[in-house]
Amino acid sequence: MIALSAIAAGQTRTAWILLFITFVIDMTDGMLARKVRVREVLPDFDGAKIDDLIDFLTYVWAPVLILHAENLVTNPLWLALPIIGSLFVYGHPGMKEMDGEAYFVGFPSYWNVLVLYLYWMRPPEPMVITLLIVFTALSFIPTRYLYPSKNPKYPVFTVGLAIVWLAMIVVMLPQAQPNPIWVIVSLFYPIYYMGASFYVEMSYRTNLPPFRRQST
Repeated sequence: MIALSAIAAGQTRTAWILLFITFVIDMTDGMLARKVRVREVLPDFDGAKIDDLIDFLTYVWAPVLILHAENLVTNPLWLALPIIGSLFVYGHPGMKEMDGEAYFVGFPSYWNVLVLYLYWMRPPEPMVITLLIVFTALSFIPTRYLYPSKNPKYPVFTVGLAIVWLAMIVVMLPQAQPNPIWVIVSLFYPIYYMGASFYVEMSYRTNLPPFRRQST
């Protein structure tokens, strides 16, 4: 809520810092909830639904508003794309599991990450619109994406890279204009995440090593 207020007031950098704090909380709250067995203590309370509601604001609504507030997209009709794609993903009952393993199914609405890099790099608007179209399309394709906090494949490596990436974001977020070289270098994790996710999906489809499908 405070991040949305900051966007409306033209304080986009402050909004990003607040959204980043929320992002870190989201990466850890599920693990903490499972650690203290919240589901057993409060069996009639659906924390997962609350999590989805907050995630939609953090990962989708606020970043899409930044696209408009920062004039990265001049025609607001294009903003419907990430909203529609994300509604489809969040409305899918199996969005966090496939074949009995924890994966996001379809692009997991990481619009906050995409828009952050668009905010920093300021590409031409046609490129921004192209990326919106591509990632919206990926939202409708039922392929596996790594679920970092429940990742069954190389969890230590994935989380380790994520920690390095988060540290870089922490350093760059307070800066009015981060060094473009470091912005590009920090893309290593989003590129790894997408590449590893596509490799996992291909491994299930074609039995590529080391993610060979197990017989049932």
